[in-house]
Amino acid sequence: MKRKGYRAERELVRKLRRQDFRSVRVPVSAPSSEPLPDVFATKGERILAFEIKAPNSDRAYFRKKQVKKLFDFLSMFEAYAQRTAIIGTKFPYKWVFREIKAVDDYVVLREEKGNITFE
Repeated sequence: MKRKGYRAERELVRKLRRQDFRSVRVPVSAPSSEPLPDVFATKGERILAFEIKAPNSDRAYFRKKQVKKLFDFLSMFEAYAQRTAIIGTKFPYKWVFREIKAVDDYVVLREEKGNITFE
């Protein structure tokens, strides 16, 4: 399961780089109290922080603690005018993203209305 998540994170980094973002995967192999996203990217005055899941089902769960780390990470980068927290899910053959505005628990469904795809 973890290997599938790593592959999804690396794929997202490649996709972001093709869109001229400077992007890196943060390789944290164990749960950490540090406010680190799975992937972050910058372009101009914008920084994006991603929490990524690659579930085996049609839903992904994002716990409040994981989401809070995105906001904690972004708060360290006040120099960027746009700081965006995003949860991303790599379903089989489909990426789904959601911009997050508040710290909370989230469930992302594969076919939910309002989802944002990479394209």
